[in-house]
Amino acid sequence: MTAKDNSRAEILKTRYKARKLITEAEARYIISHATTSSNEWVVVQHCENWFDIRDMTEAEVTDMLEDLDRERAAKLASGIANPH
Repeated sequence: MTAKDNSRAEILKTRYKARKLITEAEARYIISHATTSSNEWVVVQHCENWFDIRDMTEAEVTDMLEDLDRERAAKLASGIANPH
């Protein structure tokens, strides 16, 4: 990870304090056992990453996903990421 990537990760971590990066196994467990959430969603998958979003509002989830989409689009445009 470069310094720029670390900086971006810190910004996202600060902006989305409730967002927790988890494994797919943890996501499946949460999906089958979750009893509380501030919205109707409990986990979100974006590309290969899973996030525990039980403590986020729908607006926060939407903003987070839009930021992740913009970040992915920028990586694709710059050639850093492969679309396949």
